Amino acid sequence: MSLSQWKLDYSHSSRNCRTSDNSFNPPGFYSTSAAIQHNIENENSANQQEHLARKRAWDTAIGPVKSLPMNMFMMYMAGGGVSIFPIMMVGMMLWRPFKTLLSVNTIFKPLESPATGSMILHKIIFVLGNIGAICLGVYKVHTMGLLPNTPSDWLEFIPQAGRAQYSIVDDTYF
Repeated sequence: MSLSQWKLDYSHSSRNCRTSDNSFNPPGFYSTSAAIQHNIENENSANQQEHLARKRAWDTAIGPVKSLPMNMFMMYMAGGGVSIFPIMMVGMMLWRPFKTLLSVNTIFKPLESPATGSMILHKIIFVLGNIGAICLGVYKVHTMGLLPNTPSDWLEFIPQAGRAQYSIVDDTYF
């Protein structure tokens, strides 16, 4: 607290020391200045609440983007071999963002208020961050060789070529 809040002004008469409910106030207390100060504090508090609501909305929106570098490091540390540990990590890398994409409105529902305004931009950034995480998982599946994206992966579905010619050889001369 500053010193100015503790200074007392005795220049006014003592009749100003009564409040509207006829109780006595301490000397130097003005109910009007206290009301003004209370209004200023309420206004500051409301501005702070709006600021915190907007900040929380942006933190939620940017959360998936912030987690991408850590996910990249985890995918690097998982290795490129096909074993149970990397496959489980890649599976979770693909499943969590997909599940989150299905519940975008549910995630942003508690954050909607007049202070935050329209949440469309927040939702778009949130969705793009989750799509980035899914792309990272698909890239990891590709580098592990589990993504069928070469022609040799689809040889089973190519029809076998029929014979163009037949040759008949007489075995008696050999």
